[in-house]
Amino acid sequence: MVEEKTRPCPSCDGVMRRGVQEETVTFQGESLTYQQPGWHCENGDDGVLEGSDNDYADAALHEVMARAKHSPISPLMVRAAREAVGVSQRQAGKVFGGGPTAFYKYETAKAVPSEGMANLLMLALERPDLFTKPARGTFNWPSAQDAQLLLRAITDDRLNAIVRRIYPQTDAADERVAG
Repeated sequence: MVEEKTRPCPSCDGVMRRGVQEETVTFQGESLTYQQPGWHCENGDDGVLEGSDNDYADAALHEVMARAKHSPISPLMVRAAREAVGVSQRQAGKVFGGGPTAFYKYETAKAVPSEGMANLLMLALERPDLFTKPARGTFNWPSAQDAQLLLRAITDDRLNAIVRRIYPQTDAADERVAG
């Protein structure tokens, strides 16, 4: 049998137990109800958060702040995209743009990413492999796959002619695909 841990409540001398309690955070008219781990008093709403308990409270606050600011993407999605690519906040500013502190600001709802940045981060969630750096010395620009992508994307005949002259290997790739 596991003995339940308790501690005295600093506010009312009641008993606090470790567990999860529903909490609601509100910011500028927006509210979010979430599950908060911590020490909770049996006599009321008092609680004590320690260590990683604060991560939940902070994340909930950042989410509701982003909602109030009409962010096109939630701070948790920003963080998930960054982590999917495997970069720090500072590195993400280089990979995705925005500068060295942009991702700190996006993840804490101190700044709202643009619609374009939100779309890029959604793409990173779906295809993190597109944002990883190739090993040093292995980058071959453009690859045959890149050239094919260019040709599929080009709708202007003049630009198409320029690409075919700059990257003539795309004509050979077209013949292989057609043949």
